[in-house]
Amino acid sequence: MDGMKRIMEGTKELMTELFDEVRENGAAYRSMAEHLGVTDVSAVVEAVLTGGMNEEMPYPVMQFHVTLAQNIPEEAVDELCRSLNELNNVIAVGDYPAFGNFAYYPRLNQVYLTYRLPVNPEAPEDELVNIKYYFGVLYEQLDLFADFIIMLCDNGGEMMTLDEYVDYLAGIQDLNDIEERAAKLEEKLNEYEKGITATEQDETV
Repeated sequence: MDGMKRIMEGTKELMTELFDEVRENGAAYRSMAEHLGVTDVSAVVEAVLTGGMNEEMPYPVMQFHVTLAQNIPEEAVDELCRSLNELNNVIAVGDYPAFGNFAYYPRLNQVYLTYRLPVNPEAPEDELVNIKYYFGVLYEQLDLFADFIIMLCDNGGEMMTLDEYVDYLAGIQDLNDIEERAAKLEEKLNEYEKGITATEQDETV
């Protein structure tokens, strides 16, 4: 079997295993990552295999594109972009390492995560091992940070800082216990709101 064809077929199998239904969208495969975070949000996950970046980089590239939020309120954009930049630092050099970068795309008014992985069509099974590992990390990455991104979008940028959110993550004993995560997040949000109220009262004195 042609190596590129095997990589694409194997990627579809992995997406079906992790995300259930897979649809073809042109040359790309598309799935839904569901039940992410405490807020139980969904994200569109797409994978497409393209040609090499240029003549000096002839290997084909598997591109993963994840859409997390759309129709972002205008008043949330500035704070959202700043926070996404901070989030990229956290996943690059912080306590929650992951792949890719989060960004805001003004043209479609959406938040996305993207990652490009060069693949060797001469070793498709080895590349599928790498892709399987990436999907596992991706799901954890989305599950950890979907709440932060969605609340930034829904609250017009008025939300706890990323440092406070990371403190919340560090205080969770079991990331798989959704009730514990929900309780800890509500507690953190209440602390944040009390801090905002106290600041407003000080300003009126």
